[in-house]
Amino acid sequence: MNKVQTYGLVFLSLSLLLSLPFVFSWIQDDDLYGHSLNQEAKPFEFKDTAGQPHSLAQHRGNYVFLYFGYLNCDEVCHNQVGVMFNIHHQTAEQDIDFIFVTMDPQRDSDEMLDAYFNQFGSNFYALRSDSIKQVQSIATLYNAAFFPDRNIATAEDYEIEHPGTLFLIDPTGKLRVMYPNMHLRYDYIIEDLTQLRKLNTNH
Repeated sequence: MNKVQTYGLVFLSLSLLLSLPFVFSWIQDDDLYGHSLNQEAKPFEFKDTAGQPHSLAQHRGNYVFLYFGYLNCDEVCHNQVGVMFNIHHQTAEQDIDFIFVTMDPQRDSDEMLDAYFNQFGSNFYALRSDSIKQVQSIATLYNAAFFPDRNIATAEDYEIEHPGTLFLIDPTGKLRVMYPNMHLRYDYIIEDLTQLRKLNTNH
């Protein structure tokens, strides 16, 4: 078992047990657990692990949890994936997709991403680009700018500075909630989903 697989299993196992005691440190908006937004989600198209084009537009009609991360991340990325895993397994609705866009295409190969995310379910999508600048440009549009801590062209081991924010996009393509916190309560996020469903139904 490699480092990435070990981190994944450890953090996914701990996430269900340890995520509940933590709470956010900011004032909530509109009775939502996360930070409320109401704007068009920025469009993007990357490639899936089979090398096929995959766009955000393909997920219209579903709620989408979007995260920019990388597999060699020591903690926060695996925590956030664990939150998505728990949301998936604690809800009965079938209209929720989870998108992970790698910020580290140099080390996160299609094979590694496929092995990591296929275990979670068919509604988990790992996307990548051969150009880190392309990913940076999209992440910046989501206020999730990231920067490697050294020259990745020459370094074998490096970390990537990033905010670790989880985004929730509604079925109409609106960016509705952001969760900029490392320790998230998945049960509160599910409550946000319930509120958004009611709002969308009333409109």
